[in-house]
Amino acid sequence: MKNWLDEVTGSAGQGFQVGLICGSTFHFFKSLCISPTHISTACHAVRLNAPRVGGKFAAWCFLYNVSHDALIFVRQKNDPWDRIFAPAISSGLLSLYRRSLRATACFSMFGSLFGIVPEVGSIMAEKLEADRKHEKRVSSKTN
Repeated sequence: MKNWLDEVTGSAGQGFQVGLICGSTFHFFKSLCISPTHISTACHAVRLNAPRVGGKFAAWCFLYNVSHDALIFVRQKNDPWDRIFAPAISSGLLSLYRRSLRATACFSMFGSLFGIVPEVGSIMAEKLEADRKHEKRVSSKTN
């Protein structure tokens, strides 16, 4: 069984990889749109910006897992509210460097939306699956 620290650092590593890939792609094509004939400029933009984006993704993933596990530990249960509040907490903590209460509140709201969307999707999928099972039972009883 993996311990807690291995899971958190593994998630941060995966976040860094995702940020590196997405940041590389974004900054390459952004620079290529600005100067379409200079591929070397686009490669330079990737070398400058992709590690920064990867580091931000890694920090967010690290804080997300730490806050999610802390919420589970404090509340003594694992429910959808933990998965909604964890992105809000991590986004709010990362925005504190801006030293603006308004920016922290906005990023926390964005983080909570980032947590709400998958939870609503899973609830809708469960509801759809329950409806399908109910229709199968009703149709099998009528036949």
